[in-house]
Amino acid sequence: MKPDWRQRPAQSAGSLRLRLFVIIIVPLVAVAMMSGTMRYWQAQTMSQTLYDDALKVVAHAVAREVIITQGDVVSDALLESLVSVLGDPIFYNVSAADGRILAGYTDMPVNVIPDDLTSGAPHFFDFDYNGKAVRAVALREFIADPFFDGWTTVLVWQTTTQRRALSLVILRQALAILILVVVTAAGFVWFSIGRGLRPLTELREAISLRSPSELGPIRRPVPTEVKPLVATMNTLFARLQTELERRNAFIANAAHQIRNPVAAIRAQAEAALSTADADQRHARILDLHEAAGDLSRLSQQLLSLETAEHSATTEMAPTDFGLIVADMARRFAPLALAAGTDINLTAPEHHLQVHGNAILLREAIENLLDNALRYGTRKGGEINLRLETDGGQVLLFVEDDGPGIPTADFEQVFERFVRLSQPHGADQTRSGCGLGLAIVRSIAVAHGGRAYLKHVQNGCCVAIALPLITDATAQ
Repeated sequence: MKPDWRQRPAQSAGSLRLRLFVIIIVPLVAVAMMSGTMRYWQAQTMSQTLYDDALKVVAHAVAREVIITQGDVVSDALLESLVSVLGDPIFYNVSAADGRILAGYTDMPVNVIPDDLTSGAPHFFDFDYNGKAVRAVALREFIADPFFDGWTTVLVWQTTTQRRALSLVILRQALAILILVVVTAAGFVWFSIGRGLRPLTELREAISLRSPSELGPIRRPVPTEVKPLVATMNTLFARLQTELERRNAFIANAAHQIRNPVAAIRAQAEAALSTADADQRHARILDLHEAAGDLSRLSQQLLSLETAEHSATTEMAPTDFGLIVADMARRFAPLALAAGTDINLTAPEHHLQVHGNAILLREAIENLLDNALRYGTRKGGEINLRLETDGGQVLLFVEDDGPGIPTADFEQVFERFVRLSQPHGADQTRSGCGLGLAIVRSIAVAHGGRAYLKHVQNGCCVAIALPLITDATAQ
């Protein structure tokens, strides 16, 4: 059994405002994180460039100081001044062309200075000194002095603590700015989304004002993106209003039609109870039985009419219409025989397959035969059922030899609760509720066909046209 969607609780898709906020903020945060990462690498590059330039200046200063002092150590005042500017301790080494250390620290690792050092150009590199990471610059210069003996190499290195600290400071500042921007943007986005969704809130309020008694269209201005939704809801409201009006009219008519038979049954029951004569009581009971039968028929027709007008296409299947007509003709044969009427059926030998609901089709044919027996026959008359095919349709003609229906009333008789006045001389005891042909037309329309009256010389002929199942429609 398929689950009924009407019985399932509606699943919440979450807050639209929150979804929009997340959709906007998540990319913004991702961009901010990417910007922070790029800023961190930029900060590292910037700090390294600044400290490398400073280190190169220190190397030149150390070289000039050593030249001036003829290989003496760099003065403490100069070193303290350089360290106070750069922040990290500074180490240096000056060596001659033959490898002699002319000045500076001698505990640096072996083979630190590259062999392919170019004269005049600074060479920056990293190495470990006493377990600490240091940044170094090497300069090779030609000094025309007997003490230095030509090419002299100056090596200056420094720990990288302040470099990393500067990178982190720049990164923290950048992150603080990015966080401030993201938080501010998030606040503005949340507020702006609320303002942007205000038309939806107003639309919700407008919908909440609708009720079964007030299903007018929504006329307030809405954003362009919501206009199709509002148009669809207005169409739904119009359909609901039409359906409610139809239901109310149907209920009112049904109540009016049922009231008289119920009152008649009650009156006849009271008469049967109050009479002492057995024959009169029996006659009243027969009248009561007939009135109960009429009420039962009316109730059945009311239910059939509602079923026909709201039949689901999923309940339909390929059905042999010819077999249904033949079966209903056999069922009505005893009633027709009792009324002195003959029922004749003319049908082709091949199958007449239609896509339909067998129960509803039987109901339509039953109403046609019942109407023909009630109003269209006389003793010794006949009812002719004729099946034909024409242009992909199957046609059923139910023709009687009774008084017929005036041409001006051909459409009116298919409306609900419409009963034409009985012609002079007709059996006035035969009564109905005016639903038979309305049911026939509703069932025909529900099956993609139509029901109509056909002009004949004598009597009345009601026709039903239904689409046949062909090879093309079967596929």
